[in-house]
Amino acid sequence: MNENELCPSLIEKLQKDFSLAKDSLPAVNDIADIRKHLINKVTELMSKDYERFLGSMYRIDVSESKVSEILRSKDRTTIPERFADLIIERQLLRIKTQMLYKSGKL
Repeated sequence: MNENELCPSLIEKLQKDFSLAKDSLPAVNDIADIRKHLINKVTELMSKDYERFLGSMYRIDVSESKVSEILRSKDRTTIPERFADLIIERQLLRIKTQMLYKSGKL
């Protein structure tokens, strides 16, 4: 199963873990479009509600060392993009693991 086939599940997880309204992310089957919207959400949360952003990262179970590494980055302009990629990577891993458990392969 390719990543674009997992988009509906990814959108659902992102909405839940970031407490987002249903229409705040696009209902598309394209990881690149979801990434663009997620970058905007990460940027917004980091600037307006940093505690909520950190809480969301905790709920998603992103590695604290990876979060720290990104925050210490010299290139501050790429921080939202790097967080978006990290979040998508983690959420896709969670979705694939859940699918394996449901199918009885784990």
